[in-house]
Amino acid sequence: MNIRSFHALKISLHWVLIPSIAIAMSLWPTLSNGLEKLQPDPGDTILNIYFLEHAFRHFTTINIVDPAHFWSPNYFWPVKDTLAWSDHLLGQSIIYGFFRLIFDPFQSYLAWLLLTLWFNYVSVRFAIQKISPQTEQVWLSLIALVTTFSPTILQQLGHPQLLSLFLTGPILLLGNRLIREPVEDFSVGDWLILGSWLVANGFFNIYVFVYACFGSFICVLIHLFRRICSRSLLIFKGQHLWKNISIFSILTLLNFTIYIPYLETLKIFGRRPNDEILFNLPKPASWLFSSNQLLLPGPIQPETVKQSWIYGAEQELFPGWAFLILLSGSLITALISKNRASNGLKNWLWVISLMLIFSMSLHSISAWPIISKILPGASSLRASSRVGMMIILFTAPVFAIAAERWKISLRLPSKIAASFFAIGGGFSGIWALNLPSFSLADWKQEHTALSNAVTTSQCSAFWYQWSDQAPWRAHAIAMHTQLRTGIPTVNGYSGHFPKGDWPFTNPSGQNAFKWIKSNVAQKYHSTRLLTDESTWCIAALTDEGSAKIEDHDSFIASSIKSPAKYVFNSREATIGAKNGNLFLKDIEKENRWLLITRNERPIASKRGKFKIVNAEILPEGNHYLILITDRNIAEGIEYIWRVNPKTGQLLGQVLKILPRP
Repeated sequence: MNIRSFHALKISLHWVLIPSIAIAMSLWPTLSNGLEKLQPDPGDTILNIYFLEHAFRHFTTINIVDPAHFWSPNYFWPVKDTLAWSDHLLGQSIIYGFFRLIFDPFQSYLAWLLLTLWFNYVSVRFAIQKISPQTEQVWLSLIALVTTFSPTILQQLGHPQLLSLFLTGPILLLGNRLIREPVEDFSVGDWLILGSWLVANGFFNIYVFVYACFGSFICVLIHLFRRICSRSLLIFKGQHLWKNISIFSILTLLNFTIYIPYLETLKIFGRRPNDEILFNLPKPASWLFSSNQLLLPGPIQPETVKQSWIYGAEQELFPGWAFLILLSGSLITALISKNRASNGLKNWLWVISLMLIFSMSLHSISAWPIISKILPGASSLRASSRVGMMIILFTAPVFAIAAERWKISLRLPSKIAASFFAIGGGFSGIWALNLPSFSLADWKQEHTALSNAVTTSQCSAFWYQWSDQAPWRAHAIAMHTQLRTGIPTVNGYSGHFPKGDWPFTNPSGQNAFKWIKSNVAQKYHSTRLLTDESTWCIAALTDEGSAKIEDHDSFIASSIKSPAKYVFNSREATIGAKNGNLFLKDIEKENRWLLITRNERPIASKRGKFKIVNAEILPEGNHYLILITDRNIAEGIEYIWRVNPKTGQLLGQVLKILPRP
């Protein structure tokens, strides 16, 4: 093997093979089943695919000229501007869109996720290689592996909108300059570049933006402390000043435009309560808390955790044993190093220490409320424990600088063996077993049945009435049905829910439409014009796995315009057949046919020796019934069906014996 081939092999190993193995480990249930399964659950995963697909369709159609269309997708109908209640995924949709031009939504989502995880690794590895060029390549790869694929970050596979972390690499490079280089070298242009990278994060996710600002803010504090100590207050304008001003201004204006709807949302729902944010901040014990799915789980697991130690949302922040070993080695290196080069390591340790201290909550005592007032958007972040992701990434320079001193003279075979052993240890520290997943095939089957029923209906809006499943799953599948059919859904799933006791956990479509008719939505929200309520429908699955459509007032179980053929036609009532089922023509609504059902199941139009020979109206008190005669001449019998003319439901039947000829 020549030198060029060996160099190419090293590049492939460090930049492609190692992250590819890590990605395969992280997404094994999905990759090993050829997308028959998807991770981790049909909640936020499916929700994010909806947002990505909505953005793709908006920007690839004529709707691109109508911003209101983007911010008001047709879920939570008739409420408008609902996209600003959750993550917009604009940045992510650009990457997704390239794949979507070729693949279906689920394949495109998986491709986006694979590329995002690889970008994260490449970004951090490139940054720490620049920060510490003297560090062995194997250490750099190991550090990038255990930080970007840390269990703390991979926990967010359930919230994939948070995984676009690849802009952190350039921020780490600029943070390194802030705390290590001569303070005069950081010019006005450099401040603008740092601001541009931070603002660019807002194009992807508000959490990532705020927490990247948090890490950078700590670096700025140390930079200002160094300036004061050196009594150096000079600041130079630097190169390409106007270009940097233009880039920063454009990105800031773009983000301001994007977040105007979020400011309106803030007016509706208000800020997150401080108590809620404090409750969810990391606790000291959270950094040792993990699920038992890890090959090498943390010291504290769900069955051993105490409520007084750990409480709040998303507290599984254990970064992995490989990470802790590297951290321990870095601390020891910092203590025993006395040369000037170790100042950079100590400065970075100060950054991590302050990030930990300022983001920690101990019995609701925390400095975070003070820090959050400095960080734009921090007061709106409910799941404040997610700051752990950025702390993990900001630790990568600590490891890289410390690893400059981790050199042992070994012969090539021993060095190769040691390298594989180290990387193997890194993999063991991130390896999770029995990863949660759900059947995408089953989900697609339910989605198709629901979509087909809604498509063939005359519904102007629908509610998916679920049973035997989590509410968030039902709402997410209804949103995808809306996207597929173009018919608005009253269902919805998001970071906020409509005000006024909107029925998130109540499956009844009756309650959902009562909520609309009560005008609660109009009281709190900007809404669309309501359609004729007689065209509002309730969709539900049958025991056989198909879907049925019901009128929201009278539970009418039909919505076809006309049957394929008439079975019986008279002046009083008409019976038709379509798709193998019997339909009754609605005598009140033109061109509407009701599916005739017995015990909520359709009645087949192919009836063997039975034949419908009559249909007539029977007055009954203040109402009326349809009497349908179903006759079997060969056996000399007939049934008289009593059918509700508003629902198509068979209320009862009477057997009659025909007279012999």
